[in-house]
This record gives sequence, structure tokens and C-alpha cells, in this order.
Amino acid sequence: MSEARVAGRFFDGQSSSSQAACATVVGDQLHLEVAGQVRRYDADEVRLGVQVGKASSYLHLADGAVLESLDVPGLQALSRALTRSGRSSWLQRLEVSPRLIVCSLVAVVAFSWLGVVYGVPWLSNQIAHALPVELERHLGEQSLDALDGFWTGPSDLTEARQQEVLAAMAPHLRAMQQAYPKHPLQLHFRSSDSLGANAFALPGGHLIFTDEMVALAEHDEELAAVLAHEVGHVIHRHGLRNVVQSSLLVFVMVSLTGDISAASDITTGLPALLANLSYQRDMETEADGFALTFLQQQGIAPQRFADIMTRLDPPSEGESDDAASGLGSFLSTHPPTPERLQRFQTAD
Repeated sequence: MSEARVAGRFFDGQSSSSQAACATVVGDQLHLEVAGQVRRYDADEVRLGVQVGKASSYLHLADGAVLESLDVPGLQALSRALTRSGRSSWLQRLEVSPRLIVCSLVAVVAFSWLGVVYGVPWLSNQIAHALPVELERHLGEQSLDALDGFWTGPSDLTEARQQEVLAAMAPHLRAMQQAYPKHPLQLHFRSSDSLGANAFALPGGHLIFTDEMVALAEHDEELAAVLAHEVGHVIHRHGLRNVVQSSLLVFVMVSLTGDISAASDITTGLPALLANLSYQRDMETEADGFALTFLQQQGIAPQRFADIMTRLDPPSEGESDDAASGLGSFLSTHPPTPERLQRFQTAD
């Protein structure tokens, strides 16, 4: 016997024309009366469409046909009747079961979280290390040209001071180059009022020290400690990983939302931004680890890094460790300075 009877329009999937139709459930089948004929569909050949607003709803049929009706409750009743028949597909049961819907939502959220937190960094690392070094060099040269065009200028250090710093750095650069011959390293001095005391690594082994950073150092071993940190970025290919991770995050956001414009929306863009900040903090921690190991191998006191970092980022008056680990730290691209200092100050 029929549990529900629904009138609507039948589209055969071959043309845009439609015919009046009436659907009912008989046993474990959907019977569709169209133009004096009855079409029969098993439960697993019928899928209830999703209603948008007050628009019509649909029953999608196995042969590409569709039953459209404004009687949404009636279509839902047909779907429930077919579900109770025990022969409905897992997809149909999922669509009408609140418990399965909640479970699937939890699973999607869990897999998305795991993918963003662990999958994206792992995959980006694999991709970055698989790309040829020549590509990284090319990106580095372009980045250096762009930097010189907008942010930096020729160094104001005297030639004698530059040569003095280069001579102090040379043994450490040679040691790093011997250990990692695939990564050429080149030291550059630049002036920059906007960047201030700074040092950073570009893809391809370009190591930039601003004049202010050189002036900030009270000992050449402090500059060697900063150099080791920046070389850590080069060896771990953090520049390329940043590019790949940003691209993968956009892909994840588009996959979850189905809309490329959603990547710029604050509700989806903010989680991506926070995830990217977390990735960058992890990279800084990784570079710190590389620097600490190198300093110990070279017989340089790790305290040298802590000394210059303290002058570079002095704690504010009254600032506590709790404050350093608050919102500002959460939104920072670097780990909290007190944590970094402690790591080097307590090292043997």
C-alpha cells in the first residue's frame, strides 16, 4: 500500500520538457505515473534532493530523470517510506538520518582539522624538498630584486666593516657549505629604514643582514648565531614551504566551501591566516634548533644568540611570561621571545 502520494512534474533527463506525474510508494519501490504509464524505481535508485529556501524539491532517479514538486513534505514522506523499506542506498540513509548527518559532520571537521594541522605542513615539506634547487634559486633572485626595489638599498657600512664581518663569518659559512653542498649560501648587506635591525633568508640561500643588525651586535659570534638561524631556514627550505603551504591552505578552503571567493572571506580566511601563522612559528622553532646545534658544534656559546635577541626584542617593562604567551604571541609569526631565550640560555 502507498504511504504517500505526491503530484509534480517529471523530467526525463533527455530534454527540457516536462510532464505531469504522480509518485507513490508501493512495497519497496517508487511508482511514478507519467502519461498513463508507470515507471518503477527501487529504493536505492531514488535520492531526495536538497531544498533551497522555498523552492521546489526533487527526487533524483537512477536513469537521470527528476521528479520536481512543491510538495516538499510529500517528497520527504516518500523518501522516508523508501528508507523504511530497507533497500535504500547508504547515501539516501545518510541524507535523512540526523544521527548519521551529525556523525558525518564531526568526521569532516576532524579530518579537516587533522589535514590543516598535520597534513598541510607534512605535504608542503615533501613538495618543497622535491622541487629542484634551481627553481629555489630563481625565486630567491626574484625576491632579492623585489626587496631592493621596495624595501632595501645599498649598505652604508664601510667596505672595511663589511670585509671584517665577512671574514668573521667565512669559517662558519664554509662549515655549513661543506655540510650542505646542495644549498649555496651568499651573504648580503643592505640598508633599510623600514626594516630596522633585521636578518632574514630568501629562497636559494640569499642571507640578508641590515646595517642596523650589524650595528646591534657587540660580538661577531652574535652575528654568527643569527647567521646560523637564517641558514636553518635555507636548509629546511622554509621559503618554498611557505609558498606551498599558502597554496595548499587556499585549496583546502576552496574544497571545504566550494567557492574560490570564500578564501578572501573573513570567516574562512581567518582560520587559514591563523594556521599559516602557526606554520611560521614552527619554522622559526625549527631554525632555532638548527642554530643551537650548529653553535654547539662550532664551540660558540648559545648565550650569544640570547644576548643579541634580548637587545633586538627587549621585554617591555612589567611584561610577564603569561603576557608573552597571550594573544600577541598567538598572532605572531615567531615563538615568544622568552621561550626562545630560555632554550639557548639553558643549553650546554
